[in-house]
Amino acid sequence: MNRNIITVPVRKVEPGASATEQDLVAVEEPLQIRVNDRDFAITMRTPGQDRELATGFLFTEGIIHDAGQITEITADD
Repeated sequence: MNRNIITVPVRKVEPGASATEQDLVAVEEPLQIRVNDRDFAITMRTPGQDRELATGFLFTEGIIHDAGQITEITADD
């Protein structure tokens, strides 16, 4: 099951009529990024590939200049 997309009921309203239908919604969750055991940032993301997202975030923020500066990435699952 793909937990990044869920199906939810929605009410479609048009002039003179309404109906309940199903729609697809992307799931977002917060990602907390810590550097040297200190909180650095919290960002919203679609779950998955969190290590790559955190690495790219640190690179674009200028915190790291190449992947060799990262000694460890851990995740609380």
